[in-house]
Amino acid sequence: MIKALVIAIAALSLVASPAMASQCPLLIKQLNESVGKMKADDPKVAKAKGMIAEAQKLHDAGKHADAIKQAEEAAKLLGVKLQMKK
Repeated sequence: MIKALVIAIAALSLVASPAMASQCPLLIKQLNESVGKMKADDPKVAKAKGMIAEAQKLHDAGKHADAIKQAEEAAKLLGVKLQMKK
């Protein structure tokens, strides 16, 4: 029973990972577009740019869940609503 559960969890993670990987660039692109329309001297924009860069680094490192979380935090800071892939 436990072996079946472990196998099911492993299979789920293999399926979820590629889907999450494709979310990151989409979210980062949306954030960069939003930042480009905002005042560059706004402290929130400056902080968000760093968060977006960190999200990109996390994505590049294969840490997609962390990249999505970072992108969502940047969006929250900017008051931007992100559109996720379905």
